[in-house]
This record gives sequence, C-alpha cells and structure tokens, in this order.
Amino acid sequence: MDLAELRAKLDRLNEQIVGRFKDRSWFVLNEAVYMPGAIPIEGRPGISLMEWSLEGLERYHASLGRFDVPDQHPLVPEVVAPSPVRRKLNLPRLPTIASPPRDQLIRFYVSILPRLCRPGDDPHYYGETAYADADLLARINERIYLGAFVAYSKLECNSSVLQLTDRPDVLRAALRDPQRESDVIAQARDAAQRYALRADLMTEVFRWMIEQTLDLEVRFLQQVAALRDHPQVS
Repeated sequence: MDLAELRAKLDRLNEQIVGRFKDRSWFVLNEAVYMPGAIPIEGRPGISLMEWSLEGLERYHASLGRFDVPDQHPLVPEVVAPSPVRRKLNLPRLPTIASPPRDQLIRFYVSILPRLCRPGDDPHYYGETAYADADLLARINERIYLGAFVAYSKLECNSSVLQLTDRPDVLRAALRDPQRESDVIAQARDAAQRYALRADLMTEVFRWMIEQTLDLEVRFLQQVAALRDHPQVS
C-alpha cells in the first residue's frame, strides 16, 4: 500500500490512457457506434456497439482473473463470471466501494470525442472504434478505482482523516495534494504533445479523472468509518 508505488502505477496508467486516446483519434467519430440499436446486434436490441464491445472486453478480462485482483473493478459487473484461473494474491481486500457511475463515465467520454476525432462515418472501422473505446473506458475506470487504495494509504499515514467523514467537503480538501495534481496535469500535457494531441483536451480529461478519484476516496473513507462504527457481526 506504499503511496509512491501506487502513484507510479497511476503514472503508467496515465501514459497508457493518453496513448489510447491517440489510437482512438486515428478513426473518424463514427457516431453510430454510440447509438443504441444503430448497429444491429442479434439478440441484443437496444444496445450500442460500444456497450457490446465493453461487455465482451470485460468478459475476456474476467476469464483471465483480472477482477479477482482487489484493485480491479469491472464497469459491467453484471456480465462478469468467475474465472477458472487460480493464483495467489497479496493485495489487501478493502471494503467494497462502487466504481464511478458507468453512465457518468460514458457520457463524459462520448462528450469529448468530437474534439478528438475527425467528423465522419466509416462502417469499415466500427469494430476498431468500439474496441478502442472499450479499452479506454476500462483503463480510465481502473485509474479512478485505484483511488480506494490511495485513500487507504493516506489513512495508514494519517488516521485522523476518518474524523472528517461526516464533513465530505472538508475531507475532500484534506485529501487533495495540489502539487501531485499539478504534476499529473503537466505529465498529461507533455504526453499529449508527444502524441500530437490537444494538450487542453487531455488537461480536461485528467482534471475530470482527478475529481472522480477524489470523489471515490471520500466515499471509500466514509465506508471505512461506517464499518468501524458498526462492525458486522459474524
């Protein structure tokens, strides 16, 4: 639970996310990919190709045991089945905390695509578009969900933060690290320049992710406090 190690993992994810945004930018907008029913999927009326792709990606990842690892949480848990893969894991099991609302993440993601991609519709690349979307959403979700482990690490260093859980705005302010946030934004802008992406757009993406991560940290610590005040009886 070392905070430096967690931040190193976050930095790797940040680089991957910017790189995947570059991959998505190679394809035109392909709005039909996000419209439920616009691209017919046999047996699944009313679902978009992007949602179908996300379900398929998470089914595959689940089969490999990804979501048995405590710091991983699926965006579509209803399609995840137990993995036949068995392995020893040494990360602590934290109190269950829901990931950021899936619809909220998808809405934000889709809203920025017109500024990332050229306009147009190309059915030849619907599949590649949907796969890039699903992979990006999964990585962004992973990056935000790591906030639970960041919050746990901060709690280990300063248990007094639990005294602030009934004042979420005060707790949120106490959890902030302005220098770290500034460093993350600077790294995102640098990566955007290296990938020939709009630095202002990546700044917007990373500021949004930071705020979502802080929201999750607050909810996580509130859950920890609730469990300490009302421990479950076995």
